[in-house]
Order: sequence, then structure tokens, then C-alpha cells
Amino acid sequence: MLKTNPSIRSFVLSAALTSASLCAFGQITEPQRPASQPTTKALTFGPQAATVSPVLTKDVDQAARAPFQVSVPINVSNFTYTPVAIPTGRRLVIDYISYSGAAQTSGAYVQPILLMSVGVANNPSVVYYFGSDPSATAPGQYYHSENVTIYADTLSVAPAYAGYTPTFMAFNLVITGHLITP
Repeated sequence: MLKTNPSIRSFVLSAALTSASLCAFGQITEPQRPASQPTTKALTFGPQAATVSPVLTKDVDQAARAPFQVSVPINVSNFTYTPVAIPTGRRLVIDYISYSGAAQTSGAYVQPILLMSVGVANNPSVVYYFGSDPSATAPGQYYHSENVTIYADTLSVAPAYAGYTPTFMAFNLVITGHLITP
């Protein structure tokens, strides 16, 4: 036969009686708050429903509702900025860029660079520089991909280089992200 300690038995009985008395009264109230803090109504249990205040929420899947993706060809023969169209009244959030291409020079080396000129909130544009890594197996081939977070109301991209002047340079830039309402 299992023996129980009388003090444990009395504690369990006391807890059960306290719980039953709270349920019998049907409500729990909190102590009086100082005057500087707002008061709240007592919680009510049973068929009466408690009122709930609205809470600010964040739309975590908004990026999926307005995706953005564009592919921009860039080469040395159009050595100017190419604008990327962003819908009027929207702001582009660039999440990822990727580009690949080729560059050659008659000199010792060339380092292709892609430029992104970005304007946001009517501020002057800033330029982001992205340098690519040469392929270890295919000389003259360059690849780059990167997770970024760049906000853009206006966007233009252009080629640039370091080193010797390229005799050939052609890249394809892929920009992915999503549109938001500023």
C-alpha cells in the first residue's frame, strides 16, 4: 500500500479548495493600480466574452504579393547607365543580385565592375559597386551573386572596369526583390 505524507495531502486539498472557490466566484480581479497607470476591467470567465483590443500586425508575406525580377544586359559598347523601370508610386526593395559575363583586354588584366545608381526618397542618388570574381576554369569569364537589401525609387545600372581597357565586355545582370508602397 502506498503511504502519503499528511502535509502533502493537506497542501493538495488546500490548492483544490482555492481553485474551486475562484471558479465559484466566476472572476479574478487585480489589485488597485497607482493613479498614473491605466486600469483594466476584471477578467470574466464563463459565457461572457472578453473584449480584445486591436493589435498592430506586420504583413510578413508582402514580398510574395509584389515580387520584382528583371534581367538587364550590360556591355562595353553601351557604356552608359541603363534605367530600370520601377512602377510609379512604388519602392523597389532589392533582395538579390546576380550577374555573369565575359571580359577581355589586350593588356595584362581587366576587372569588370557593375554599378547601380540608386535614388530613394528624393535624396541624391548613390552608387553601389559590385566587382565580380574571375572563373578559375574559364579565363575571361566572371560571375557574382549576392544577397543585398537596397531600397530604390529610381535605379540605373552601368558597366565599369579597373585595369586595362576591355576590348570586349558583356554581362547579364539579374535583380530580384519586391515592391512596397513607401
